Amino acid sequence: MNILKHLIRPGIGVGFGLATWLLSLWAHQYPEIVEHWYSRGLFQNVRWVLDGTLGCLPFPAFYLFWTAVILFWVWAVRKRPKLTGFWNKTAFWTAKLLGFAGLILGLFFWMWGFNYSRVPMEKQLQLQVMPLDSAMLWQELMFETSTLDSLRTLLVGADTSAMEGKELWPLHAEDTVRVAVENWLSAQGFPVGGHVRGRALYPEGLLFKFGASGLYWPFIGEGNVEAGLHPLRTLPTMAHEMSHGYGFSDEGICNFITFVACTESANHYLAYCAHLDYWHTVAQNCLASDVQRYDKQFRPFIPAGIRQDDRAIRRQHQKFKEIAPAVRYQVYDAYLKSQGIASGMLNYEEVLMLVRAWRAKR
Repeated sequence: MNILKHLIRPGIGVGFGLATWLLSLWAHQYPEIVEHWYSRGLFQNVRWVLDGTLGCLPFPAFYLFWTAVILFWVWAVRKRPKLTGFWNKTAFWTAKLLGFAGLILGLFFWMWGFNYSRVPMEKQLQLQVMPLDSAMLWQELMFETSTLDSLRTLLVGADTSAMEGKELWPLHAEDTVRVAVENWLSAQGFPVGGHVRGRALYPEGLLFKFGASGLYWPFIGEGNVEAGLHPLRTLPTMAHEMSHGYGFSDEGICNFITFVACTESANHYLAYCAHLDYWHTVAQNCLASDVQRYDKQFRPFIPAGIRQDDRAIRRQHQKFKEIAPAVRYQVYDAYLKSQGIASGMLNYEEVLMLVRAWRAKR
């Protein structure tokens, strides 16, 4: 009977996690309720609390979170009860782990995860989203290439060397990105409670090892970007993670918000970075659809400056190696599908359809 009293607290954690998970399954059936009571209601309060506390720290709260987790388990080991017998000890530590997992799972949904069940943005904006055929895809590539070339001229004139450093960055880059995202979301009628942070994580390559260029950590409410990112990719990645922070879980939607918010910014450098990020996605899809056409009819005519910027980004990112990329892909693909995103990892590419639909509507 001695072991039973040590299973009560872990049992509460398991119950909390299980009940919240079941509630999330129910929530997927009622997106309008989630949109009203959670995404535009409770979650906005969560944002204000997180941004008014952890958001004020002079360093990424990501480090604080993992320090707290480590200290908790050190404390748990030091304060473990004196139990005898293999099965009693096994039951205790199994319950401890399950209780902790249940607590984390429950907090994940209440602090952000229920946004997976909200009304899709494309529905709220009344976008007619449909797949792009080959002609549309190549038309998009030509348009984006022309736009990029014009924007680049505004930044560096006729110079075709790669833009390597941060000389052209906005003076307050994080604030500039946040304002762009907030302004666009507000204009579309979405609440933007709080002020989501976007901070770099060191050492360089930390996130790259796990196949990520950025992440949004719901438990701290903070967007984080890989410190080793090329400067031309850092600001769009920051905008993507901030978009998660304002309550959007869909990866394609966050790519879409990044594109429309940043390209409509008055800051030409930010607009160029967002167009370049989107251009890369379009180009990769065109390459995959028709390699011969891409290599013979497009690649040789890419403006020199854009080509140099793209090469500089690739050189920078190739410095870092990923751990088990195939495993990471399968795990995250399964995770996205478990949250109701049927396309899984392909969801990132849906930005093409969303941008096309947005332009058509306008």
